[in-house]
Amino acid sequence: MGAYVDAVLVSEYADDFRVASSTGGGVRPDFMRSGPAPSPRQVRGVRTPYQMHHGDADTIVPLSYDQRFDSLLTALGVPHELDVYPGADHLAVRQSPSMLDRVHAWYGAHGMF
Repeated sequence: MGAYVDAVLVSEYADDFRVASSTGGGVRPDFMRSGPAPSPRQVRGVRTPYQMHHGDADTIVPLSYDQRFDSLLTALGVPHELDVYPGADHLAVRQSPSMLDRVHAWYGAHGMF
């Protein structure tokens, strides 16, 4: 549940993060009143440039969760990107060399290096 914690932490402590990223996370749908994924309300404080990575074959966390987070960040005017990995399941994205390259580039573009 690291991606969920990351999103809420960056929302609550927005001034303490320069850039952020996560794999296989997002926000839960409105019809779900509770659960491990954060609600849209819990991540409305995100102002940090945020990069998301999600496999389209993820059966643990639906891709739609990160797509909802992507839409929310668009509405908030937060710089972000959602990278979708065709055929990748929940764990495969974390082991993807292209994901690591994208994270490194994202962090570099936002002042971490």
